[in-house]
Amino acid sequence: MKTIFLALILSAVVSCTTVPEPETVAPPYDAVADVNLFLATTDEKTEAQVLERLKSNNVDSSQLKPLLSATLPTSSRKPNGLHPDMKYKMSGKTYSYALYVPESATAKMPMIVIMHGMGGNGPNTIRGWMERLGDEFIVLCPTYPMGAWWSKNAEELVLNLIKETGASYNIDPDRVFLAGLSNGAIGAYLMGMFYPDHFAGIVPIAGSITKRYLHFLVNLNNTPTYMIQGEHDPVFPIELARRAHKILSDMKSPVVFREHKERGAAHGGHFLPESEVPALVEWLKKQKRITAPKVVRMTREENHMKRIFWTGVTRGYKLAALQIPGPEMEPLNVHDGKIATLFAIDKGDNRFETMGKNTLEFEIYLSSDRIDFEKSVVVTFQAIRDEGKQLVPGEKFVAFHEKVEKDIAVLLRGFKEFRDPGFLFDAKITVSAEKAIEFAALP
Repeated sequence: MKTIFLALILSAVVSCTTVPEPETVAPPYDAVADVNLFLATTDEKTEAQVLERLKSNNVDSSQLKPLLSATLPTSSRKPNGLHPDMKYKMSGKTYSYALYVPESATAKMPMIVIMHGMGGNGPNTIRGWMERLGDEFIVLCPTYPMGAWWSKNAEELVLNLIKETGASYNIDPDRVFLAGLSNGAIGAYLMGMFYPDHFAGIVPIAGSITKRYLHFLVNLNNTPTYMIQGEHDPVFPIELARRAHKILSDMKSPVVFREHKERGAAHGGHFLPESEVPALVEWLKKQKRITAPKVVRMTREENHMKRIFWTGVTRGYKLAALQIPGPEMEPLNVHDGKIATLFAIDKGDNRFETMGKNTLEFEIYLSSDRIDFEKSVVVTFQAIRDEGKQLVPGEKFVAFHEKVEKDIAVLLRGFKEFRDPGFLFDAKITVSAEKAIEFAALP
């Protein structure tokens, strides 16, 4: 009986004694993995979850910037050499392009994208340019049906191929050039004008743009242009190139105009004379993209509303949609209307002066190397209108005056779109110009 009693007491004691479970230590937060997930995903919900985790772990933009830069290659991730028949899938279609990466390429190298004319293609184009440029440039030559580089599909192809090549090779983002001959020159003008902050320079050869697009030459105010045109060109009259050159010169844009008198056997003056190549190559070697100009001038239409450098129009008054369709089926957005104009000046000390015509709303992108986030940001705006041949400014007013918080979503989404380390913005502000709408709306 005594033994049973002791056993019951022992059992009760044991049953009341809790054995502490070992503490589980959460693994350290892996910001690198989340950044890579954000850049790889196409799901907005996943993006939002990553942003929330980064914020809850107090990962700020100063920590993220080196992580983003580290995702870019410092050496070739794919074989160097000539690749004459590369393939790229886009919107359910497969496109061809030719790529040349010098065998000696190790450090950052400049890259030039060259667009062919109506009867050309990438493989035929690249061989001549490899010879002209030696081993000093990565050369990318896409192929597009009929050389219709003015189309939205062709534009998307070129921008995607630049991004794709930059993910595989160590390209200097401040020395990417866009060139083209004939129809390719049209593409160089248009893509250069619509995305001027992507390029260290544009090179239109034996081609030009129509009067309708001359308004957009102002966008090249900070992007050098090297024009080569034949006086005896039967396809693109020399007057078109001279007119574009005069506009760029009058606006004091960085432009070189080479007008030659040579005649080719097949197309008169519609070609690139080899005698023009040495000076062009020397010019290419000297150019480097400016990423933070003090003054940004732009014109925009509804199909091209992306930021240029550190500012951009987001909404305009009755804007036109200008689009020239190509040979492939693509969504069209074409209608008459107005052109939005925006002039923005970084005055320093967190102050920006802006002027606009037909501009109802615009953005300014901010980075810690340009402003002090401990102080308020001040933006003034003036509406402008045409009176005869003069631009007349309206009353200047303060459109924005407050402190701005850094936003890692702006940084991550901005980098994800183009993988460009030249534009790592900490925040953006949206400025309304509605107060001036009546003045801005006047013709």
